Amino acid sequence: MTKPSARQERILAILRSRGPARVAELAREFDVSPITLRRDVEALARDEQVVRGHGVVRLPSTRRPGRSQRPTADAVVLMAPLHNTYLGQILTGARESAEQQGLRCELLGVEEKEPMSSAMRRAAAVPGALGALVIPRWRSVTTVEAEQMASAEDGTPLVPTVLLERFPPVDSALAELDAVRTDHTRGVLLALRHLRERGHTRILLAARDDSPTARTIRRAFLRLVPELGLPLLAEPLLSAPGAAPDPATPMPYLPAAIRETGATALVAHSDVDALNLVTQLHAAGIRVPDDLSIVAYDDMISNLGGPELTVVAPPKREVGREALVLLQDRVERGGPTRHVELLPALVDRRSVRAID
Repeated sequence: MTKPSARQERILAILRSRGPARVAELAREFDVSPITLRRDVEALARDEQVVRGHGVVRLPSTRRPGRSQRPTADAVVLMAPLHNTYLGQILTGARESAEQQGLRCELLGVEEKEPMSSAMRRAAAVPGALGALVIPRWRSVTTVEAEQMASAEDGTPLVPTVLLERFPPVDSALAELDAVRTDHTRGVLLALRHLRERGHTRILLAARDDSPTARTIRRAFLRLVPELGLPLLAEPLLSAPGAAPDPATPMPYLPAAIRETGATALVAHSDVDALNLVTQLHAAGIRVPDDLSIVAYDDMISNLGGPELTVVAPPKREVGREALVLLQDRVERGGPTRHVELLPALVDRRSVRAID
């Protein structure tokens, strides 16, 4: 092994303190050409002091003595319920960030009732697994409660694991895992404030009830409506058939609820459900926004309908990127557990009418 030059020593010091870095950015920092910096990286790579990949350089993973033949841990295991476009956007953010740093991704599906302990064991079985980014289904509260018992019995995670768009209960063993999610309480507040500023005080919520996000939105609505001085016209309504913990739960007829309560505005989760509700309302002679203003939630397809829907937009891909940062920090530096919330934004389109 040749002795690193002064600049190469500085490169190693940067990687130790900051983690993976782009070669182009290092070249600018050292005020040298990318070719010169690349030669330094190649020299360090030949001595196995760094790992290169797709314009990114990083330190090699720690290996046990006598096991040098073992593959480098460079796989980020992405685990989520499949066929969910919203969660897919979160995983896309994580995957893009991982690939920019020369890491590979392995996608595994999460079953409807699979406990986290099972998911973490499957992630650990992936060759070269660096860690796992997991979105558990948690369709019902009882599923989460069962998760607590399973985690307590099974002990510590087998690989570093970060929860995405989920926070575990504070009394759960899973609370020791890093986690990142959207601040959905803030999202509901944005929707209610937007409607109130345009004169609406009689507001209903139609929301799903089959995920932690949906349950957070429902709780936030019930808490924030009286805090904002608004009347609670009704308990949250179900926004789609099959969107409750018990898929057989009947969905109320929204036009009837609008007429019975005298509501002038609706917050609807998700935006896919919101567009279906607009069709139902139109068939019943209730026009959006002339007769009813709507703020949707999720921003997956809310701009594809007529009218385009004003929407609360969670930072889906940013959640995935932040999860990878948490995972890398856990692998490289350890430290206290972190639960991070990112703020959503409100996108004002054409579905809210100002009233006196």
